[in-house]
Amino acid sequence: MGKIVIKKKLMNLAMKKKEAYVTRTVGLPMVDEKQLLERAADNSGIRRGVIYAAADAITNEVKNFLMNGHSVQIPLLGSFRFGVNAKASDTLKEAGAKQIYRRKIIYKCSKPIWRLLQTAQFEDWTEDDGNGGGTTPNP
Repeated sequence: MGKIVIKKKLMNLAMKKKEAYVTRTVGLPMVDEKQLLERAADNSGIRRGVIYAAADAITNEVKNFLMNGHSVQIPLLGSFRFGVNAKASDTLKEAGAKQIYRRKIIYKCSKPIWRLLQTAQFEDWTEDDGNGGGTTPNP
C-alpha cells in the first residue's frame, strides 16, 4: 500500500473571497525514463538493452496511433487519447479547425490503478525547520 505525502497551505480563494487552508499533494522528484527502465530491467531479469528497445518501439507505436486519431490502451495503466477545446460558432461554416484553441491529452486510468489510489494512505508533510522545509519520505 502506498503513501502519498500531503501538505496544508494557506491560500487566497478568489471564488469565495477569503483565505483558507487547502490540502495538496507534495510533488516528489520525477522518475525519469532511465530510472524507470533500469528498475524494470532489474526487477524483470530482462537485459537493459532489450527493455530500452521494447520501450522505444512501444512509444513509437503509441505516438503513431495517437497521431492518427486512435485511443491507445496501455496494459494495466489506462488509456490515452488526444482532445481539443474549441470556440463555439453560431454557424456550421464558422466551425472547424480554426476554432481550436487548446490541444490536450486525455488519460483515463485503469481499474487496478484506480484501486491503488483508493487504498493509498496519506501522510502529513512534517516541517523540520522554520523556513518551510520538510522531510521527504523515500519512495
